[in-house]
Amino acid sequence: MPKSKLILFILFFYIGWTIKELTFHPKITDLELYLISFLIKMIFWIGLVVIYFVYIDRVKLQQIIDYIKLKQNIIKGVFTGGIIGLLLVAIEATIFNGFRLDIGIRWIITPLTAFSEEVVFRGFVMNKLRDHRVKGYNFIQAILFMGIHFPIGIISGYSLLNYLTIFLVGYILGFIYKKTSSIWAPTIAHSVYNILIYLRQ
Repeated sequence: MPKSKLILFILFFYIGWTIKELTFHPKITDLELYLISFLIKMIFWIGLVVIYFVYIDRVKLQQIIDYIKLKQNIIKGVFTGGIIGLLLVAIEATIFNGFRLDIGIRWIITPLTAFSEEVVFRGFVMNKLRDHRVKGYNFIQAILFMGIHFPIGIISGYSLLNYLTIFLVGYILGFIYKKTSSIWAPTIAHSVYNILIYLRQ
């Protein structure tokens, strides 16, 4: 499959998501709109990947599941992600000496959001770059992962350190995905990392 189609797809994804974030990014205090925004993300992110697989790659659902490693090495993925998650919790507890646990619906939304991001950036983008024999494919997907956070960064006033952290997290998640061959390892690690951010706010 020509790289041009992949590049056009990624551009469309970035433009579409940037427009959405800059025009419709409700806060959790407006729960109804916040949930609508969450559903839009799930449909847009995962839906576009499925559309690419079905209409560009011409593959079936089972092949998509196999490609993103949804059913491969589940035990290894869950175990690895769980261990990393526990380490993150231990480090966080040591540094901040406790958490606030009342983050409400974010307990549910955060893991689902992390899953959608892992499907797109590790399961799809990283694998596609590897298939096209792009050198440094993990580095590139981490750059792209950082880039998709630019719109929310503009809204929230992210610093350079915030973006560098996102890049590093993306790179580590890519490394975990590569080593475990399971989408669940980076998904669990990603979920715990994001939840810990909310717990300290």
